[in-house]
This record gives sequence, structure tokens and C-alpha cells, in this order.
Amino acid sequence: MAQPIIIALEKPLPDAEAAYAKASSGKALGRELEKLDFAARCRNIPSLTSRLSESQAALIEQLKDQGFDPSKMRLPVEQWYDADEGVTILRTLAEYVNAQLNDFKQPNPILRDLKAGEMLLSAARDAGVRFHFTKA
Repeated sequence: MAQPIIIALEKPLPDAEAAYAKASSGKALGRELEKLDFAARCRNIPSLTSRLSESQAALIEQLKDQGFDPSKMRLPVEQWYDADEGVTILRTLAEYVNAQLNDFKQPNPILRDLKAGEMLLSAARDAGVRFHFTKA
């Protein structure tokens, strides 16, 4: 089963994040990630996977849970991206999905996740907060 794709913010925006969590689970994005990345290539925008990143703390916990010693590994640095770029990505993907509804098994949950993400990233853009996508 695909992991949900959610948005992480560099600094907390409690009201916007609460509304986002209520409106989106990210499951639809995770389930259709390959098709959405294809859509991004078709529209010449960065893909969702190109903006995926993880916090080092989360990676360390995950590695420890799997029995690895993170101190013996080089962990990638968490990457942050401009929220305005994220808004553009999500809007463009929503336009693509709307135009190609038959290409997706369940377009409505995808559109709901994209719209919720766009609202969160609009608030982040207005607050000057950067983002990245992450797997939940």
C-alpha cells in the first residue's frame, strides 16, 4: 500500500495546519504518485517526488526501529522549498487532473488533497514559511 504524501512546514502555522489535516489525508496523492509525477512532466513543473524530504530526526527514529545504527550513516539534509512554487505545482496538477479525469481511478480524493495542500501552502507563502512533501 502506498504511503500518504503530506506537506511539512519549516515553521508551524497551527490554524492552517489544522484545516489541512482535517481536509486531507494525503492517501490519494500517495496512491497516484506515479501518475501525478507524469502529469508534472507533461506540464513542465517540478514533480511531487522531486520535492520530497524527511527530517533527520524522523529518519533516525525510523532507522533505529529497523535495527540500524544511524550514527554510522550519512543522513540527507532536510530540504526546504519556496511555498509559492508548491502552490504552482498543486494548482497545475489540479488543472491536469480536472482535464484528464478518466486517467485517474478516483479523481475526487486527489483533487481534494491538492486543494487542501494549495490552501496550506498559500498560508505558508503569505507567512514566508517554506515547505516540502514527505511520506507519512
